[in-house]
Amino acid sequence: MTSLLSRGILLLAALELFSGCAGYRLGDISGRDLQGVKSVFVPVVQNQSLEPDIQMVATNAIIRRFESDGTLSVDASANSDSELDVTITDVTKSPVRSSTTDLLITAEYELTVRAKATYVNRRIGRKVFENVEVAGETMFYAQADINEGERQALPLACIDLANNTVKLVTEGW
Repeated sequence: MTSLLSRGILLLAALELFSGCAGYRLGDISGRDLQGVKSVFVPVVQNQSLEPDIQMVATNAIIRRFESDGTLSVDASANSDSELDVTITDVTKSPVRSSTTDLLITAEYELTVRAKATYVNRRIGRKVFENVEVAGETMFYAQADINEGERQALPLACIDLANNTVKLVTEGW
């Protein structure tokens, strides 16, 4: 009787342990549209905003994010399995917090980089998603020179934009 009870408890414990992983899968990235895709081509990001010289910062951030993610390899040629086109549409700076000494002085800003992304699976010749809005944001403190603070925050917002863009591709949501 005790042996039967202990076996039942062990079976329940094993079921509980392995049931949490039921949704996970090893292998390719998820989604029927992405099966078999091994590489991605990332052309230079287009810039429709008024922020100068943001194209290469955003492009390099996206490429580095794909490389650190490891799901897809970045191919420098146009012969890859897929292509990710990103167009920056707007860069905004919004006040978040005022100074503790003077309410009329802004102490902290939020910098947001908005973009539209289109991902094409070249193996099946179909767009997986088109003109999906994605954003990257960061906070920065107003320094003696607010332009310098914004200049230092821009790469951080582009890194967040890259993280969110690569998630769109690799997670298949």
